[in-house]
Amino acid sequence: MKIKFLPHLPFSGLLRLVLATGFCLLLSACAGMGGRSDEPDDARNVDRVSAMAEDLLAYYYSLASMSGQSLARERRLLSQLGNEPDVLLRRAMVLGHPRQPNPDLPQARNLLEGLLKKAEAPELYRLRPLFPMIRQLADGYGERIRLEKRLTAQTRQMERQYQKLLAFQRQASELQEKLNGLANIERTLPRPRVPESLRPVM
Repeated sequence: MKIKFLPHLPFSGLLRLVLATGFCLLLSACAGMGGRSDEPDDARNVDRVSAMAEDLLAYYYSLASMSGQSLARERRLLSQLGNEPDVLLRRAMVLGHPRQPNPDLPQARNLLEGLLKKAEAPELYRLRPLFPMIRQLADGYGERIRLEKRLTAQTRQMERQYQKLLAFQRQASELQEKLNGLANIERTLPRPRVPESLRPVM
Protein backbone atom coordinates (compact mmCIF):
# COMPACT_ATOMS: atom_id res chain seq x y z
CA MET A 1 0.00 0.00 0.00
CA LYS A 2 1.47 3.34 -1.04
CA ILE A 3 1.15 6.41 1.14
CA LYS A 4 0.23 9.36 -1.09
CA PHE A 5 -0.16 12.07 1.58
CA LEU A 6 2.60 14.03 3.29
CA PRO A 7 5.24 12.89 0.78
CA HIS A 8 7.76 15.33 2.20
CA LEU A 9 7.97 13.44 5.54
CA PRO A 10 10.48 10.66 5.84
CA PHE A 11 9.26 7.27 6.89
CA SER A 12 10.49 7.70 10.49
CA GLY A 13 8.66 11.01 10.82
CA LEU A 14 5.51 9.47 9.38
CA LEU A 15 5.77 6.64 11.86
CA ARG A 16 6.05 9.09 14.74
CA LEU A 17 2.99 10.93 13.43
CA VAL A 18 0.96 7.73 13.29
CA LEU A 19 2.01 6.76 16.80
CA ALA A 20 1.22 10.22 18.15
CA THR A 21 -2.21 10.16 16.48
CA GLY A 22 -2.93 6.73 17.93
CA PHE A 23 -1.85 7.89 21.38
CA CYS A 24 -4.18 10.90 21.16
CA LEU A 25 -7.06 8.66 20.16
CA LEU A 26 -6.33 6.36 23.09
CA LEU A 27 -6.32 9.30 25.50
CA SER A 28 -9.63 10.51 24.07
CA ALA A 29 -11.17 7.09 24.56
CA CYS A 30 -9.94 6.94 28.15
CA ALA A 31 -11.28 10.41 28.81
CA GLY A 32 -14.64 9.38 27.43
CA MET A 33 -14.73 6.37 29.71
CA GLY A 34 -13.66 8.50 32.65
CA GLY A 35 -16.57 10.81 32.03
CA ARG A 36 -18.90 7.89 32.78
CA SER A 37 -17.17 6.79 35.96
CA ASP A 38 -20.17 7.77 38.05
CA GLU A 39 -22.35 5.33 36.15
CA PRO A 40 -22.42 1.86 37.72
CA ASP A 41 -20.81 -0.93 35.74
CA ASP A 42 -24.13 -2.80 35.75
CA ALA A 43 -25.69 0.00 33.73
CA ARG A 44 -23.60 -1.21 30.80
CA ASN A 45 -24.38 -4.88 31.37
CA VAL A 46 -28.07 -5.65 30.99
CA ASP A 47 -27.41 -9.38 31.02
CA ARG A 48 -26.07 -9.26 34.57
CA VAL A 49 -29.10 -7.25 35.70
CA SER A 50 -31.52 -9.75 34.17
CA ALA A 51 -29.56 -12.68 35.58
CA MET A 52 -29.73 -11.36 39.14
CA ALA A 53 -33.44 -10.53 38.86
CA GLU A 54 -34.24 -13.99 37.54
CA ASP A 55 -32.09 -15.61 40.22
CA LEU A 56 -33.82 -13.73 43.04
CA LEU A 57 -37.26 -14.50 41.64
CA ALA A 58 -36.37 -18.17 41.40
CA TYR A 59 -35.09 -18.06 44.98
CA TYR A 60 -38.36 -16.52 46.21
CA TYR A 61 -40.49 -19.16 44.50
CA SER A 62 -38.22 -21.94 45.80
CA LEU A 63 -39.07 -20.96 49.38
CA ALA A 64 -42.61 -22.31 48.95
CA SER A 65 -41.25 -25.85 48.66
CA MET A 66 -39.08 -25.59 51.79
CA SER A 67 -40.10 -27.03 55.12
CA GLY A 68 -40.19 -24.96 58.27
CA GLN A 69 -36.91 -26.51 59.38
CA SER A 70 -35.26 -25.66 56.06
CA LEU A 71 -36.48 -22.08 56.26
CA ALA A 72 -35.11 -21.74 59.78
CA ARG A 73 -31.75 -23.07 58.59
CA GLU A 74 -31.79 -20.66 55.63
CA ARG A 75 -32.56 -17.82 58.01
CA ARG A 76 -29.53 -18.65 60.17
CA LEU A 77 -27.32 -18.91 57.08
CA LEU A 78 -28.38 -15.53 55.70
CA SER A 79 -27.84 -13.86 59.07
CA GLN A 80 -24.16 -14.82 58.84
CA LEU A 81 -23.65 -13.23 55.42
CA GLY A 82 -22.94 -9.58 54.68
CA ASN A 83 -25.31 -6.71 53.98
CA GLU A 84 -25.22 -6.77 50.21
CA PRO A 85 -28.55 -5.67 48.66
CA ASP A 86 -29.33 -9.12 47.24
CA VAL A 87 -28.58 -10.73 50.62
CA LEU A 88 -30.85 -8.26 52.41
CA LEU A 89 -33.63 -9.02 49.93
CA ARG A 90 -33.24 -12.77 50.43
CA ARG A 91 -33.25 -12.27 54.19
CA ALA A 92 -36.48 -10.28 53.99
CA MET A 93 -38.06 -12.99 51.83
CA VAL A 94 -37.21 -15.66 54.39
CA LEU A 95 -38.09 -13.64 57.50
CA GLY A 96 -41.59 -12.89 56.27
CA HIS A 97 -42.40 -16.16 54.52
CA PRO A 98 -45.72 -17.67 55.72
CA ARG A 99 -44.07 -21.07 56.23
CA GLN A 100 -41.42 -19.57 58.50
CA PRO A 101 -41.86 -21.10 62.01
CA ASN A 102 -41.21 -17.76 63.73
CA PRO A 103 -41.69 -15.01 61.14
CA ASP A 104 -40.40 -11.55 61.91
CA LEU A 105 -42.61 -9.37 59.75
CA PRO A 106 -41.51 -6.00 61.19
CA GLN A 107 -37.83 -6.71 60.51
CA ALA A 108 -38.59 -8.10 57.04
CA ARG A 109 -40.61 -5.01 56.17
CA ASN A 110 -37.89 -2.70 57.49
CA LEU A 111 -35.31 -4.42 55.28
CA LEU A 112 -37.50 -3.95 52.21
CA GLU A 113 -38.28 -0.33 53.05
CA GLY A 114 -34.55 0.32 53.46
CA LEU A 115 -33.92 -1.01 49.94
CA LEU A 116 -36.74 1.09 48.52
CA LYS A 117 -35.44 4.27 50.17
CA LYS A 118 -32.04 3.76 48.49
CA ALA A 119 -33.53 2.89 45.10
CA GLU A 120 -31.26 5.32 43.24
CA ALA A 121 -28.03 4.09 44.81
CA PRO A 122 -25.60 2.60 42.23
CA GLU A 123 -25.20 -0.62 44.21
CA LEU A 124 -28.93 -1.27 43.85
CA TYR A 125 -28.95 -0.97 40.08
CA ARG A 126 -29.22 -4.70 39.51
CA LEU A 127 -32.28 -4.88 41.79
CA ARG A 128 -34.25 -2.20 39.97
CA PRO A 129 -36.24 -4.64 37.80
CA LEU A 130 -37.50 -6.18 41.07
CA PHE A 131 -38.55 -2.95 42.74
CA PRO A 132 -42.28 -3.36 41.88
CA MET A 133 -42.17 -6.81 43.48
CA ILE A 134 -40.26 -5.43 46.50
CA ARG A 135 -42.87 -2.71 46.92
CA GLN A 136 -45.70 -5.25 46.71
CA LEU A 137 -43.94 -7.57 49.14
CA ALA A 138 -43.39 -4.74 51.64
CA ASP A 139 -47.07 -3.73 51.38
CA GLY A 140 -48.08 -7.35 51.88
CA TYR A 141 -45.96 -7.59 55.02
CA GLY A 142 -47.50 -4.36 56.29
CA GLU A 143 -51.01 -5.69 55.75
CA ARG A 144 -50.15 -8.92 57.55
CA ILE A 145 -48.77 -6.90 60.47
CA ARG A 146 -52.01 -4.92 60.69
CA LEU A 147 -54.11 -8.10 60.53
CA GLU A 148 -52.02 -9.76 63.22
CA LYS A 149 -52.38 -6.72 65.49
CA ARG A 150 -56.13 -6.74 64.94
CA LEU A 151 -56.31 -10.48 65.60
CA THR A 152 -54.24 -10.07 68.76
CA ALA A 153 -56.54 -7.30 70.00
CA GLN A 154 -59.63 -9.42 69.27
CA THR A 155 -58.07 -12.41 71.01
CA ARG A 156 -57.33 -10.35 74.10
CA GLN A 157 -60.88 -9.00 74.11
CA MET A 158 -62.27 -12.54 73.85
CA GLU A 159 -59.99 -13.64 76.71
CA ARG A 160 -61.31 -10.78 78.88
CA GLN A 161 -64.89 -11.73 78.04
CA TYR A 162 -64.12 -15.36 78.80
CA GLN A 163 -62.69 -14.42 82.19
CA LYS A 164 -65.83 -12.39 82.94
CA LEU A 165 -67.94 -15.37 81.94
CA LEU A 166 -65.96 -17.63 84.26
CA ALA A 167 -66.38 -15.13 87.12
CA PHE A 168 -70.14 -14.98 86.48
CA GLN A 169 -70.34 -18.78 86.46
CA ARG A 170 -68.46 -18.94 89.77
CA GLN A 171 -70.81 -16.39 91.31
CA ALA A 172 -73.83 -18.28 90.02
CA SER A 173 -72.42 -21.55 91.36
CA GLU A 174 -71.74 -20.00 94.79
CA LEU A 175 -75.24 -18.52 94.88
CA GLN A 176 -76.77 -21.88 93.99
CA GLU A 177 -74.76 -23.56 96.75
CA LYS A 178 -76.07 -21.01 99.26
CA LEU A 179 -79.66 -21.60 98.08
CA ASN A 180 -79.18 -25.35 98.37
CA GLY A 181 -77.77 -24.89 101.86
CA LEU A 182 -80.74 -22.79 102.93
CA ALA A 183 -83.12 -25.40 101.50
CA ASN A 184 -81.37 -28.13 103.50
CA ILE A 185 -81.58 -26.07 106.68
CA GLU A 186 -85.25 -25.45 106.04
CA ARG A 187 -85.95 -29.16 105.70
CA THR A 188 -84.25 -29.93 109.02
CA LEU A 189 -86.24 -27.35 110.99
CA PRO A 190 -89.21 -28.76 113.01
CA ARG A 191 -92.56 -27.90 111.63
CA PRO A 192 -94.65 -25.62 113.87
CA ARG A 193 -97.55 -27.36 115.69
CA VAL A 194 -100.97 -26.10 114.81
CA PRO A 195 -103.17 -25.28 117.85
CA GLU A 196 -106.06 -27.71 118.40
CA SER A 197 -108.56 -24.89 118.11
CA LEU A 198 -107.38 -24.26 114.60
CA ARG A 199 -107.40 -27.87 113.55
CA PRO A 200 -110.20 -28.80 111.18
CA VAL A 201 -113.08 -30.80 112.62
CA MET A 202 -113.21 -34.31 111.22
